[in-house]
Amino acid sequence: MTSGRGKGLVFFNLMKPSLQLSSILSAFLFLVLLPFVSFSQALQPFRVTWNKKLSRGPVELSRIEMNEKGNGHFQYKRRDQEMIETEFVISSKAVKSIFLLFEQADFLNPSKEFVSPRKVADTGKKTLRYEQGDSNREVTFNFSENKNIWKIVDFFENLCGQEQSFFELELALKYDKLGIPKRLEDLESDIKSNRIVSPERFCPLLNKIYAETSLMNLARVKAHQLIALIEKKK
Repeated sequence: MTSGRGKGLVFFNLMKPSLQLSSILSAFLFLVLLPFVSFSQALQPFRVTWNKKLSRGPVELSRIEMNEKGNGHFQYKRRDQEMIETEFVISSKAVKSIFLLFEQADFLNPSKEFVSPRKVADTGKKTLRYEQGDSNREVTFNFSENKNIWKIVDFFENLCGQEQSFFELELALKYDKLGIPKRLEDLESDIKSNRIVSPERFCPLLNKIYAETSLMNLARVKAHQLIALIEKKK
């Protein structure tokens, strides 16, 4: 006759494989989801402002304000012309990249010095402001020896170029249809050279160009090719 204690051991042994499988599955899911959980917790609400003033060249001023959702406001002013202002939204991938650059630079650490005393050519007065929670910091510089700061500069230079290209392509669709093929060629070059922060932003506009039967076939074909290129780079 099997004792109650023996029955308990048999029951426990029968349950062990199931418990082990459940534990392994839980551990696997934890390891798979950990990077996403960690990043979502790290990506706290933030706001960043980029401002660049140039004493020479066709563009006098460019400015960007954006938040952790990728929602932003872009301003730029060509010399002797009125200020242009547009709203934009960039991809979560692009938002994560700029967030990580500020983290890698340890930008909010007041002991970090980002302004170089070296006398170099005037490349424009650049101002970066980063706000996260109760912390914020603003730095104005012409030149920095910090590599992460230059990566941040590159990001915003490219984002400004992207938004300027978007605005001017949109304008060409209304008032300069013959100029569209050249603008699309320039856009293709920028995408292939990774000078566009969020290429998918152009897809609705490119679809509109492709669907516009009054345009030259050359422009419509190029727009269709660019849509395929952007999809491939995702």
